[in-house]
Amino acid sequence: MSEPSPVYRDAAHPVADRVADLLGRMTIEEKAAQLCCRWVTKVQLVDGDHRFSPEHAAAAIPHGLGNVARPTDYYIVATREREFRDLVDGAETVNAVQRYLVEDTRLGIPAMLLDELAHGLLAGEATIFPVPPALGSTWDPVLVEQVFTVAAREARARGTTMALTPVIDLARDPRYGRVEEMFGEDPYLVGRMGVAAVHGLQGRTRPLADDRVFATLKHFVHGSPQGGLNISPADIGERTLRSTYLVPFKAAIEEADPAFIMPSYNTVDGVPAHANHRLLDELGRSLLGFRGSFASDYWGVHNLVAHHRMVATQDDATIAGLEAGIVFDLPEGQNYAAIPDLVRSGRLDEAVVDRAVSEVLALKFEAGLFERPYVDVARIHQVNAAPEHLGLARTAAQKSLVLLTNDGALPIEPAGAFRLAVIGPNAVEPLYGGYSGDTVRGVGILDGIRLGAPEGVTVEHAEGVRITSPDARGRHLSYSSSEPVDEAENRRTIEEAVALAERSDAVLLVVGDVPAVTREAVHITLPGDRSSLGLWGMQDELVRAVLATGVPTIGLLINGRPLAVNELAAGANALLEGWYLGEQGGHAVADVVFGRVNPGGKLTVSFPRSVGELPVHYDRLPSADTNVYLEGPRTPLFPFGHGLSYTTFEISEPRLSSTEIGIADSVGVEVAVTNTGSRTGDEVVQLYITDDVSTASRPVLQLRRFERVTLSPRESRTVRFELEPDDLALWDAAMQWRVEPGTFTISVGPSSVALRSTTLLVR
Repeated sequence: MSEPSPVYRDAAHPVADRVADLLGRMTIEEKAAQLCCRWVTKVQLVDGDHRFSPEHAAAAIPHGLGNVARPTDYYIVATREREFRDLVDGAETVNAVQRYLVEDTRLGIPAMLLDELAHGLLAGEATIFPVPPALGSTWDPVLVEQVFTVAAREARARGTTMALTPVIDLARDPRYGRVEEMFGEDPYLVGRMGVAAVHGLQGRTRPLADDRVFATLKHFVHGSPQGGLNISPADIGERTLRSTYLVPFKAAIEEADPAFIMPSYNTVDGVPAHANHRLLDELGRSLLGFRGSFASDYWGVHNLVAHHRMVATQDDATIAGLEAGIVFDLPEGQNYAAIPDLVRSGRLDEAVVDRAVSEVLALKFEAGLFERPYVDVARIHQVNAAPEHLGLARTAAQKSLVLLTNDGALPIEPAGAFRLAVIGPNAVEPLYGGYSGDTVRGVGILDGIRLGAPEGVTVEHAEGVRITSPDARGRHLSYSSSEPVDEAENRRTIEEAVALAERSDAVLLVVGDVPAVTREAVHITLPGDRSSLGLWGMQDELVRAVLATGVPTIGLLINGRPLAVNELAAGANALLEGWYLGEQGGHAVADVVFGRVNPGGKLTVSFPRSVGELPVHYDRLPSADTNVYLEGPRTPLFPFGHGLSYTTFEISEPRLSSTEIGIADSVGVEVAVTNTGSRTGDEVVQLYITDDVSTASRPVLQLRRFERVTLSPRESRTVRFELEPDDLALWDAAMQWRVEPGTFTISVGPSSVALRSTTLLVR
C-alpha cells in the first residue's frame, strides 16, 4: 500500500496547513535556499550555449531555490552584456528550471520567478508602454490599471509570479535619475496610480489568479535623497514622512493588499531602511496595516556594510536583515546563503528563519506553483504583444502627451503642399527609458510622422546633435556610456539641421534625454543623477540655431525627468512633453501633431526654471515662499497640473452640498465643465483643499480629487466629488490624526495655478 501524499502537496488543505507540513520537513539548508535568488549568477546554471543544465544546477543549487530574477534574460560573461531569450527559448528555460526543482530536489519546491514590470514586462518582445511619468500624465487610473493588467498577463504567461513594481516614490527632486520611474510629485495622485497598478498586477481579489502577478510597492521610503543622488540619505521628519511620503503606500496597502514591499537603499532618520524596525514594523505594519512580505532591493542587505557601515560584517548584515523581516535576499542571495552556519553557531534563531520561509511558501501555494509550475508555450504566443495590447500602448501614449505651449502652430493640418523638418537627437531611435524590454516593433518619432503624415506633407530629417554616443549596435540604453560627443561633429550636424529648417515650412524639434543621462545610478561608473537640469550636451546650441531661423518650430521633449528648457519654451511656437512614450510613441506623436487626437495630458511634476529654485513641487508650506531670490520669485516654468488642448474649456466655481459640516461629516463638491471650443477634447478637473489655519503647518494647496472627462464641442457635464473627513485631516501638533475645526478653501480648476474657490466651514 502506497504512502499517502504529503499534506503540502494536497491543494485541498488550507495554505497554513500546507506551509506547516512542508516547513516541518525542511532542513536548514533547504530553508535558506527558499530565501535566496539567482540573477547574474544564473550563468552557473547553464552550459556554454546558455542552455539550462540540470548537472550544473545540482552543483549550484542542490537544496532548491526561492526565486529566479528575470528568468528570460541571460548574461554574456565575455562582453558583460545581457540578452533576452526569444519566446520559445524563454519558455523552455523556465520549464527546465522548474522541472529540475520539482523533480530533482528532495522536496520538489518550485521557484517564484520575478521580473521588472515598471511599464511593461522587461523581456524581449513584450509590450512596452510609456514610462510612469507619462502614465501619471494621463490622470487616468482606469487606463493605468489596464496597462498593468496587460503587463501582468504577459509576464505570467512566461512564468513570472512576482513583479518588482510599482514605484510609488514621489518625484520631488528632478535631479534624481529615478524620477523616470515615478508617477508624479503629489501624494494623492501617486496613491491613486499605485492602487490602480496593484489592482492591474494582482487583480482586485486574492488569492492570485493564473493571469496575475504579485505586486511590490517600492521604495520604502526614498523620500527626496540628498542632492538628488541615489542611495544618499532621506532627510524626512516624522510629520513629513506621515503626511507626504507614506500617503501613497497607505492607499495601496488599504485598498489593494500588495504582496510585497521593497525597502529603499537609503537611510530614513539615520537608520538604513533594510534594518529599520521602526520603519518596517511600527510604520509599515502597525500604522499602515501592511500584511505582506518585505523583499530586499538588490544587494540591500549587503549594503548595510558596504554603504551604510551599520554593521561590521556581512554575517551581521544577514542577521539584521532577517530580524527586520526581509524575506528575500535579492538578487543573488549572497548574504542569506550564510543562514545555515549562523543558525548552527547560535548567532541566528531558527524561528526567525522559519517565519520568513513560511511567508515565502504561503505565496508559492497561493500562486498555485505546486500545481502548475510550468509555462504553456502556446499561451505565450496568444498573449504576448496581442493586437489589443499594442492598441492600448498607443492609447496610453496618446493620453500621456502634454501640450505645454501653443500659439496655433499645432495641429499641423495643411491645405496643400507642406515641408516638415523633423530635427533632433531623439527623432529616430525609439527610446523607452529604464527598466524596459526590447522589441523590433518600436516606432520612433520620425517613422511615426512619416507614416502618419497627411497627403501633401513632405517629411525630411536631420539629427542636429547627438546627446551621447550610441553603443556598438547604434542604441542608447540604460547601461550605455554617458561620454560626451565630439563638439566639432555636433556643430557640423547643427549646420545641416539649420539648412534643412530654412527650406522647410515648419520644424518638429525632438530633444530631451537618452537613458544614459537619466537613469538609476547603480555605480559611480554609471551615473544617472544630475547637478543641473538644462538640456544635456549641445542640445541648447541646436535649439538656439533652429529658433534663429525664424521657421515655425514645434518642440517635443522625449525625456525621463523634468527639464529647465527656458529657451525652448520661450522661443518655440508650440511645445509638447512626451516623456518616453513606449513602443507606439511615434504613432501617438503623429496622431497628436496632425490633429487626429486632441492632447489632454497634464503634468504630474512641476518643471523648474533652474536647479537653484529646487524644490519646486507645488504643495510647499506657507513659509517656503515668504521671501524671494534676487532673481525673483520661485515659480515653476510649468506648474503641476498644467496641460493645454486644441479646444477650450470652462470650469465653474465649486458648489458645496453644504457650506458647514461637522468634523466627522463628508461634503459633496460639484462643478460644471463645458467644452467651449470646436473640437472634442479631454479636460482634467482637479480639486484642491487649503486648510486656512492649522496647528501644524500644512501645504498651501493639496490635491484631493481629479477626473479626466471627454467632451464634444459645446457639451457640458457636471462632475461631482465627495470629500471625506480624512481628506481634511492632518497630523496635528501633538501628532494625532484628526480634522481640526475651522475654514477650508475648496478650489477647482484645470491646473494648480488656475483655480476657482469657495469656503467650507468645519465646526
